[in-house]
Amino acid sequence: MSYIWCDKDEQIQDWAPPAGPLYLDTEFMRDRTYWPRLALVQAHDGDAIRLIDTTGVSAPVLGAVLTDRCLVMHSCSEDLEALQYFTGECPEHIEDTQIAAALVGEDMQMSYQRLVEQQLGVALPKGATRTDWLRRPLSAEQLSYAEDDVKYLPEVTGRLRERLRALGREAWWREECDRLVADVRRRGQGGEPWHAVKGAGVLQGEELAALAALARWREETARQRDLPRSFVLKDPVMLELSQRRRLDRSTLQSLGLHPKLIQRDGERIIACLEQGRRETPPRPLPEPLARSQRDQVKQLRDRVTAVANDLGLQPEVLVRRRWLEALVRDPESLPEPLRGWRREPVAEPLLEML
Repeated sequence: MSYIWCDKDEQIQDWAPPAGPLYLDTEFMRDRTYWPRLALVQAHDGDAIRLIDTTGVSAPVLGAVLTDRCLVMHSCSEDLEALQYFTGECPEHIEDTQIAAALVGEDMQMSYQRLVEQQLGVALPKGATRTDWLRRPLSAEQLSYAEDDVKYLPEVTGRLRERLRALGREAWWREECDRLVADVRRRGQGGEPWHAVKGAGVLQGEELAALAALARWREETARQRDLPRSFVLKDPVMLELSQRRRLDRSTLQSLGLHPKLIQRDGERIIACLEQGRRETPPRPLPEPLARSQRDQVKQLRDRVTAVANDLGLQPEVLVRRRWLEALVRDPESLPEPLRGWRREPVAEPLLEML
């Protein structure tokens, strides 16, 4: 199957995909930016493969094709973020084949290459994975790699769907894919930026209030300047600044901040920390579990492993450790993922143990 190269709006507007799912993948760059830069969209409509050059196709035109379509993708969390930033909308109807593979008993993090080789016996090259997808023209190796990413997706999906149907787990797949979309949308709306600071759990009171204020400033600045958070301020520096009682430019210099950063943002950083100390501190992250609680988590994990073995699944597919810890901390509040298809086979046996 040969691909169709699309780099003009008219080519997308004239495209009338047949009814049914659209098999999709994306290539994007995010090494030195806050926002993902969508470079290419690979679309297989069942009849033909289109490689859509997003440096030439406008967002509204591409978005119109993807709206209200079921998009079948593999491990698509970051792809959805890239599509959301480019088109302004997060696709609603998703079927993720990595999730499908996990629900039939395969490895939870199975790559597309491994899945194709396992299901179809086709070994795909990986050479173009880390190339610059925004540079034009794309090389023959990149184009071949991009085509392969969706060439085998319809057949692989069909095989996984048959296995899910035989196991009675199609509804599980739909629920997990809906949860994935909801998670991507929540990330796009922000949240508490200080939660993303590694080591924030050691702070309380004024120090935590200062960190929360500084993290909000870093998040806003990273978004406005389209830079990774660490390019604005690194986590260890943020923790150190939040714990310092007296701050001035010499303090910033002693922590290794770049002179240009100090000149541009130094006064703002100091003012932000001072203002933060006067604010009501946020609720700190949970304390580490007590020994008795850690023992409970271990007992619950053993039970999860037994249930997973009965279902032919990896234990991590059923329950994540953080869900078990939350359950031990508050048995009356069931973590959201345990309220759906997991309630009967997993949550109820666990609750009986608490």
